[in-house]
Amino acid sequence: MTGSCVILVAVIIAGVFICGVLAWQLWKTRKSLHSSKSTPLESSMPNDLTIYGFPEECHKFDQRHPLWQEMMHNLEHALNLAFIRVQVMDDAADKLVYFFGRLCLEDFMEILLVCYHGYGVAASKLVRSMYEYTVTLRYLHDHPAEVKTFLAYHRVQSDKLISRLIETFGDTILPAEHIVEARRKAAEVKEDFMVPVCHHPGAKMRLNHTWSKLDFVAMAKKTGSLGTLIVPGYYFPLRHAHPTFGGLTERLEIVDGQMGLKSESQPEIADRSLMTAHNCILNALEVQKERFKIEGLEEAMQVCFRDFVRVWSPDSPLLKTDE
Repeated sequence: MTGSCVILVAVIIAGVFICGVLAWQLWKTRKSLHSSKSTPLESSMPNDLTIYGFPEECHKFDQRHPLWQEMMHNLEHALNLAFIRVQVMDDAADKLVYFFGRLCLEDFMEILLVCYHGYGVAASKLVRSMYEYTVTLRYLHDHPAEVKTFLAYHRVQSDKLISRLIETFGDTILPAEHIVEARRKAAEVKEDFMVPVCHHPGAKMRLNHTWSKLDFVAMAKKTGSLGTLIVPGYYFPLRHAHPTFGGLTERLEIVDGQMGLKSESQPEIADRSLMTAHNCILNALEVQKERFKIEGLEEAMQVCFRDFVRVWSPDSPLLKTDE
């Protein structure tokens, strides 16, 4: 079928669960994931395997979140429904929605793994990426007409990268014909990404630094509930993703009159980051459900939403309505 893309989802998704399996084994749980043929995958840990990380932090995680293993079983079921399937896609928006959702899943598993081991700052840095992917996913799903613009900006980004490569390594770093072709393609769309340098009438134009005329914060506000995560998903992680004085001081301590870097884990930051990531992955699943009308996903997600409240707000009155 011309223009069709058969997405062998089961093969692609298998890799993301490897980190999950390792994490499960480290804190001695038994989980069953699905392989590319949706058959149970069981693996065992060799007796002579060296365990890296901090198993004691995994134990502390279990103590802080006693419902997590049960919750993950339900979330795993929803993720399997959403991503382990074969889908024929002709529309670019469909492909972006699926694969951006798939990347959100990858980010979630990475965040989960470092949170198990108490690396809160590492989780915070990863949350920044996941949040941006989730916001972009939701925005493009809600505004599919802008997918073409999103894809076109890749030409501009490629041209920028080539310029940096030439500046760093010289103009022989790439074949001349490759450079000419990339710059020709960028020139075809650059005018679409020109913005005024200021708001004064007649202001000069410059090439925008991103694909949308909306800045990221403005875009997040247009995505509904995701916009309310702008502080834990964007501003807090900024303190650690970039060199800031606030990020530095958050990791310092004074003991016996001497200043040094905190050596212990950061469970508070880990939990804050994981709660944000948990929220994001549920939103990414919600988009898959809306876009593809996947059988059984609505029911599975209702369980996941309730689990979110059970884990992060166990005293919520929302739970009492189910009793």
